[in-house]
Amino acid sequence: MNISENKRVVALSAVFALAFGGIMFYGYGESQKNAANEAEIAQIRDRFDTYANAEMPPTKQSLKEIKAAFSEVSAANKDMQAEMNRYAAHCWGDGKAISSLEFQTRLLAACKKIKNLADSSQAKITGSAAELGMKTHQRNAPVADNVPFLDFQLRAVTRVAESILAADTTALSKVYCADLPEIAFETRKPAPYFPLGFEVAFEAKRSAIGSVINSIVQDKDFFLTITGVAVEGPDKLASIDAYKAPNANATAGANLGEEVAAEDSVEVVAVRKTGSPDETVRVYMTLQVLYFTPGKTK
Repeated sequence: MNISENKRVVALSAVFALAFGGIMFYGYGESQKNAANEAEIAQIRDRFDTYANAEMPPTKQSLKEIKAAFSEVSAANKDMQAEMNRYAAHCWGDGKAISSLEFQTRLLAACKKIKNLADSSQAKITGSAAELGMKTHQRNAPVADNVPFLDFQLRAVTRVAESILAADTTALSKVYCADLPEIAFETRKPAPYFPLGFEVAFEAKRSAIGSVINSIVQDKDFFLTITGVAVEGPDKLASIDAYKAPNANATAGANLGEEVAAEDSVEVVAVRKTGSPDETVRVYMTLQVLYFTPGKTK
């Protein structure tokens, strides 16, 4: 392989590594900065496209530029991998296996914790939220093979419930935990990470929604993604006023030159019909949290 071919391989590898790594990491963990991150990724991609498309002579200077480009990619990937490893380490905890009965104990403790937190903030806990979406597991101990995934899912759901109740929330009414995906039980070639899904519904001041979302996407322990949000307000848009045609008998320019009396009040340009920051709305949110398979991310 000559130096030109080697340069193209390095550049293309860099593009794929940065594009995949950047989109995967930023799309999950730092989605609030998505636009800026996409611009940065595009800038890096363009820079390496220049390397890939340029004809570089087989000189020491060309080799130096190639090595510099490779070092830049390696450093970027190393930083992103460190972030991933941090999430993975929290996912695994102390690495000790827990029994089904111990999981039930943790589940009951988490439900009590959220209930106390709601009481302290004068919020209501109703419906499936009272059991954090795991009522079945309160009654029946789960299969031992499912416990590591359920325990992590419980911790992530509890963290999101805490973020919701920390805002100006009046009620947490729903928590639904999706079934474990089939990929979780693949033993021959397990995936390094895969998502576990859940849903929440709560009532809060419209102005509090932003703080809830920011708290979730900026979480440093869980690799959380908000996959959908719907907001339902109590007020319906008022109907449009009936159209009133202008007086057909009015003569154009009839008042031309006449003094116009000053208005007693400022002219109204627009009136807000709904969407007050202080109104209480119902929020539905679907989320995913990444579970990291032990020993598969480093």
